[in-house]
Amino acid sequence: MKIKNIIKYALLCIFFSKVILFSSVSFSSENICDNETMNYLIENDPRNTAYNETRYDAGIHFDFYWNKEIVIIKRNKDNYPIVRYSLFDNKNFEESKTAIIKINDRDLSKISDKDLINLTYFSGNNNYQLDNGKTISISSKPYKFNNFKLEDFKILSIQNIDTNIGILEMSFISNFTNVRKDLLKTLKGTEFFTDQLIPICQEARYKNNWPLETVEFEEFKYDADVREGLKNKEVLVNPVFQITIDDDLLRTLRTEKGVGFFRQSFDFKKFPFDTQKLIIRIKTGVKNHTNRNFEDDSNIGTLTLISPEAGVFKNLENFIKPEVNKLKAWKIPNDGISVKSKVLQSDEWNIYNQEVETVEENILDIEVIIKRNFEHYVWKIMLPVFLILCVAWYVLWIPTEKYEARLNTSIIALLALIAYNFVFQDDIPRLEYLTDMDWFILLSYIFCCIPVFLSIAFSKFISKNQVKVMRINKNIKIWGAVIYFLLTAQIFYKIISF
Repeated sequence: MKIKNIIKYALLCIFFSKVILFSSVSFSSENICDNETMNYLIENDPRNTAYNETRYDAGIHFDFYWNKEIVIIKRNKDNYPIVRYSLFDNKNFEESKTAIIKINDRDLSKISDKDLINLTYFSGNNNYQLDNGKTISISSKPYKFNNFKLEDFKILSIQNIDTNIGILEMSFISNFTNVRKDLLKTLKGTEFFTDQLIPICQEARYKNNWPLETVEFEEFKYDADVREGLKNKEVLVNPVFQITIDDDLLRTLRTEKGVGFFRQSFDFKKFPFDTQKLIIRIKTGVKNHTNRNFEDDSNIGTLTLISPEAGVFKNLENFIKPEVNKLKAWKIPNDGISVKSKVLQSDEWNIYNQEVETVEENILDIEVIIKRNFEHYVWKIMLPVFLILCVAWYVLWIPTEKYEARLNTSIIALLALIAYNFVFQDDIPRLEYLTDMDWFILLSYIFCCIPVFLSIAFSKFISKNQVKVMRINKNIKIWGAVIYFLLTAQIFYKIISF
């Protein structure tokens, strides 16, 4: 019996030891992100690079322009290319406005975009003649470079434009890419180099450097329940960050989509005939430096740009259509959407040098111009207010000796205007300054009070000099109306002149 128990225990020990051994072997053989290709990349690409490209030139990059077909280099009216950003001499270039006429006596208006880009790779010391009359010399230097691509940006819908607190609530989908030639060299020639999508899970993000992670939308708040992006916990079923391999091109692909909340700065001085600008700002998340980088201790500068591709412009142009955007209170003009590259400057405290330094970051602004559909305010607010004022003003046509009837009618009209003000007060933004609508309503209040004051004043003097009272009443009812219309025209003069 004891021998049987010993054998039994021995067999159990052998069984459990095999289970433990098998588990440890299987655990050690698990791939990162459950993907063999990703596992191979992490194990064989320990460089952990933050920049995709090292360049040696003057650091000049040209602005972009959408010609309704492709994205080309932006040029002025004389066909000279406009500079988007200059890394080593940005002081001589006004933001996205300064054009270069010549590089080393080479006329830039007569060369193609492809040849123009090749000119920017010149090494050594080169002379640049600008359209502002300056001729400057820039020495080529090495710098690390990333040019992120906004491959696609689609506005699905605009749910709300909260004019009271200045928030744009919008549903969108966007895709960013970054070409990774370094990872391509690691995979090329291996069995893993095939067209595929490789998820970049949290574990892979911790083990390597993925520069595209720094890109961010300048959002008022990030609600993980209605947004999908890198701030959410990654799920491999529907990854938002992955590697794409297509025809010898390896890129990282990042998707940001869902409902975004963007802070806006509105100007309502011309309300309800106002035009507003909605801005969706995309930041690279990386500052540009002329003499330092984040990869090593060398004095090599760094530059990060973000550029839009054709898909962005095509989707935005489609959103202009009323049947697509379905905006009821607003409309977008035909040229109301644009994509602009800008430079964001800020003063930051350098904890290492113990001094304040001015840093620059390239950003991308998607601007949507919207014009308010003012018909609601004209027919449902301004016209009723004007009609109530007319009732009060027509009191001046009642004979002056019937001052009691005049007083009763004018007071009723004034009370009606006050009561109606409570009806439409929620339709008017509450601001610290007066809009055109506020000035119009305030002016109507003043002229609605004039008949009340006149009726009280005439009741005192009617028995003493009726002829004089009638003459004053006649002048006021005519010239008062003229003055009212002139002041109203002054309030809305830009709308009227338009």
